[in-house]
Amino acid sequence: MKIGILAHDFINWGGGLDFLRIVTDALLASPRSEKAELHLLMPDAGPRLRWRCFRRGLKAATRKALGAKPLPPEHGPSPTIINQAFAGFQDRLQIRHLDFGRRALLRATDRLKLDAVIPAVHTLGLDFPRPWVAYAYDFQHKYFPQNFPTEDCRSRDDHFAELLTQARAVVVNSRAAAADIAKFVPQATARVFALPLAPAPDADWFDNRPELLAQHGVAPPYFVICNQFWAHKDHACAFEAFRLLAGAHPALTLICTGSTAGARDPQFFPVLMERVKGWGLEKRIRALGLIPKRDQIEIMKSACAVIQPTLFEGGPGGGAAYDAVALDIPAILSDIPVNREIAGPAIEFFPAGDAAGLARKMESRLATPHRRTSGGELIAAGRRYRAACGEVLWSAIDCVVSAAGKS
Repeated sequence: MKIGILAHDFINWGGGLDFLRIVTDALLASPRSEKAELHLLMPDAGPRLRWRCFRRGLKAATRKALGAKPLPPEHGPSPTIINQAFAGFQDRLQIRHLDFGRRALLRATDRLKLDAVIPAVHTLGLDFPRPWVAYAYDFQHKYFPQNFPTEDCRSRDDHFAELLTQARAVVVNSRAAAADIAKFVPQATARVFALPLAPAPDADWFDNRPELLAQHGVAPPYFVICNQFWAHKDHACAFEAFRLLAGAHPALTLICTGSTAGARDPQFFPVLMERVKGWGLEKRIRALGLIPKRDQIEIMKSACAVIQPTLFEGGPGGGAAYDAVALDIPAILSDIPVNREIAGPAIEFFPAGDAAGLARKMESRLATPHRRTSGGELIAAGRRYRAACGEVLWSAIDCVVSAAGKS
């Protein structure tokens, strides 16, 4: 069987890239992959994409010449980061570079004679000639409509209604997301496949790379947050918790990785950091921006704990929690329902939005050294988790291929 893995819509942000790696690794971890041919369809080359980039550049230059407000910067992962993310799969995965858009995808699926493609963030249409599995990310706009313009809320409603009635199968990141489909899109006809938690470390993550810490000027003791700076990630709560601890622990720092460009609110990050400056903590609460995955992992390994203060996630704890569980790194998570799908001896929860509660958990973690599980055990556990996730993905593929054969 020939399967196309759609990189469309995932390579533009760090969390999407992590999810795409999990999907790829899970498919390959299943015994089914031994008789399959996998192609990663990467929309990063071609005339239409070049024209799109040219138009954006022209628009930006025009606005600058007219003295208008500049376009918000694009802060997705760099080509280097994207290439590094899939370097370990290249002996079992063929990367196909194609142009942006539906026609280029149609040509690629036809040329490669693919049996199915997965995961499609946007509907490929009832007339798409190959079976396809959809991906529904989350319903944040239903819980936090204040984070979205009214038109965006309507657009997301329309998007999910279309996607979940045109797709034959859809994968989601959690049981909570599956329940939200039943709650918010009762007319959905797609069969829903909830992916199990599948934390798994790369073998090279256990090699100590102190030079990566030095490169970013990071030294213990510190806590780390690995989130984009979006309002619902609630960095504000974590920063306030750190402020409560800072006086008693003068050597302690808080390290943040992830894009600082908030597409929905460009002023979010500058305003937040002005608050930090007002506290006199600008040298102790540090935002490194979007950095290579391996650098992020090394920083996490030496942290007192990973903090995940988020108010909403489509999957349990987001990518940072996955990696923390994979490496048996202590993690302190907000107690929202989706995060409660994570379990582990080094996982703790605090009431979402409660800075004082988070500070108490951080204080306790500083006083309680953690002895991590051996690398060999974690790698073995990770392969089991990924294989189980792979079986669910292959079941979704079987569902659409079988349905196409009957139609």
